[in-house]
Amino acid sequence: MLVKAVIFCSVVFLIIFSLVPAVSAQTPGDLFPGDVNEDFKVNLTDLSILLANFGKSPATRQEGNVSPNDTIVNLTDLSLVLSNFGKSFSPTATPTPTRTPTPTSTSGRTRVIYTPSTEEIANPERGFMKQSNIFLDQAYSSKLGKQNPNDTVVWIYFHMEKYRDPRDGKGVTVSNYQFVPLEPVGSGKGLDVVKKTFDDARTKGLKLVIRFLYVGYSGIGSTQDFANAEPDAPLDVTLKHIDQLAPLIQQNKDVILAVQAGFVGYWGEWHSSKYLSPVANRKAIVDKLLAVVPQDRMLQVRYPKYVQNLYGGPISAIEAFNQSNVSRVGIHDDAFLKDDTDDGTFTSNAMGQKISTYCDGSSNTTQCWRDYYAKTSQYTPAGGEAGTHSNPPSPLANCPNALTQLNNLHFSFLHNGYAKVVLDTWVNQGCMPEIRRRLGYRLVLKEALIPQSVRVGGTLNLDVTLSNEGFASMFNPRPVFIVLQNASNRYEIPVVSVDPRRWEAGREHTVIAAVTIPSNVSPGTYTLGLWLPDQATSLRGRPAYSVRFANTNVWEPATGINRLTNNFQVTN
Repeated sequence: MLVKAVIFCSVVFLIIFSLVPAVSAQTPGDLFPGDVNEDFKVNLTDLSILLANFGKSPATRQEGNVSPNDTIVNLTDLSLVLSNFGKSFSPTATPTPTRTPTPTSTSGRTRVIYTPSTEEIANPERGFMKQSNIFLDQAYSSKLGKQNPNDTVVWIYFHMEKYRDPRDGKGVTVSNYQFVPLEPVGSGKGLDVVKKTFDDARTKGLKLVIRFLYVGYSGIGSTQDFANAEPDAPLDVTLKHIDQLAPLIQQNKDVILAVQAGFVGYWGEWHSSKYLSPVANRKAIVDKLLAVVPQDRMLQVRYPKYVQNLYGGPISAIEAFNQSNVSRVGIHDDAFLKDDTDDGTFTSNAMGQKISTYCDGSSNTTQCWRDYYAKTSQYTPAGGEAGTHSNPPSPLANCPNALTQLNNLHFSFLHNGYAKVVLDTWVNQGCMPEIRRRLGYRLVLKEALIPQSVRVGGTLNLDVTLSNEGFASMFNPRPVFIVLQNASNRYEIPVVSVDPRRWEAGREHTVIAAVTIPSNVSPGTYTLGLWLPDQATSLRGRPAYSVRFANTNVWEPATGINRLTNNFQVTN
């Protein structure tokens, strides 16, 4: 009879309460009056749990015993729930992931809330990059390294000046152009230098953005007098060199972050070309690269107008990562913030001719091309270098606009040596730390719902909420594993339904995983973690190539996993 009376009174209270607006409150500490399941709200869920256990003794808080003065679910507890009904609470302190988890009674799982970190993190395939010039006609001497301990990318210019016909030059017409092949692996030059560069990167835990070029030296500038330009190489020669390079590119894709479609003109930047100015020649080069570069690696072309002319776009979400030509071609901007068009990056014309009509109907051609770049770079690599020789730089390089453009264009990497006047501006104006943190992806764990235990052979249902606070998302494939680990054992369970490339910048994402605990797992207590290693098995066991979440007390540097909880039970 008492329980029926309690229920009747509670219903009457709720009818009256429904006429009163809900309120929010601030309460110190982790526990809130009347909040049975500790979800920072007092609502029907809390009341139903309490009523279901009314009179139970002994009882836990999660069963409705919210009063600290006894061990029974009684009228005192009901009064606390009803007097706080409809309130929500904002905790004054965020619990760390190592605190005792709080089970949610509705799902039988533990909610763990994680603490974000403001630390700059050395994550793979993103960040500032050192630029190194490597000459294929010279014996390899390591130029790979880090300007900052958190840098993980190196930008390689492979120079091929000595692999042009030596008779060629400015204003020279060469008949019967002579092909100069790259020397083989083991020779100490040519292909051997390329191989040693890849090997060195692997040894040092780095990834490479690579570009091959026929001409580039300090002060070379630019020209539209193509007949008198410093020569690159004819199309047939370029294609033969790409054929020679193909096996090494394919064998070493594990340390290749992106391949830039260089070869054309000064510095391989697709201007000032003696031989390769026609759009058809440029398409032949990119088509050849698309054929020889592994399909799960992407290219970068200097100007969006050429990408649009050659392959269409911008890329849609449906096309993203489907390994079609348009889905594999991104853009690099080597004149970032030089002026409003980034030195012609965001225009329809080049070399006095219209390259693409894509933005012809737009009232703002520059913004139209910026939008094209922004849509494409959601799913492809974006980066380059700040481009200016002026001191002071354009006001466009000031921190507010720089942060806006890096975010809009989804930059993953930037040259850390040029233009120094722009980089110094970011230091002096105070935004450099944020830029260093946010280049590429930056994944922050928010919370996870984790069962306290699962039987061997049973299903582990795991919900993990994270946000990507970087400028960009990942663009190369990367697996996700749930890891069970203790002093004696480690088990890696793939989560094949999750593609972290879809964790777009500026959004929260919830990973919902349902995986079977393998039959060979030994019962016991485990650390449960998420592991995002490199796709390549050659690098998978190296933590330097695994993704670290931007949280405190989560990362295990020795194993490369991100701990979700240290007290997960596997039972018989």
